[in-house]
Amino acid sequence: MLKRTFVLSAVAAAMFSMPALAQDEDARAYAQQQMEEMANQPITDEQLEMFVVAIDHIERINNEFVEALENVETQEEAQQLQMNAQQEMVASVEDSGLTVEEYNAMAYRLQNDPEIQEKVEEMRESDDA
Repeated sequence: MLKRTFVLSAVAAAMFSMPALAQDEDARAYAQQQMEEMANQPITDEQLEMFVVAIDHIERINNEFVEALENVETQEEAQQLQMNAQQEMVASVEDSGLTVEEYNAMAYRLQNDPEIQEKVEEMRESDDA
């Protein structure tokens, strides 16, 4: 289950950062620096709960996206599906009470902080029970 959490946070972070790929190198470096600074700030249990809600929604959206992607016939259809999934993921994150930047910072932190990993995993397991 922890591996699934890592994959989902990485998938979501990658999808949210796609528009940033078009930015110049200085803008990308600044965005990375901002995310790392946000990732070093304390995370409350309330924020973690919002993050877990967002992960659950993103997992569902990602599963639907992967399933739909199997039936596309053109690159344009695949790109449209990806844009739709990205929009849904952004909306899910914002509906959970987080900004995309906060979510990405928490996803970054999840990948690098064993204590946060453990807390998120415990929250996800208690939600499944």
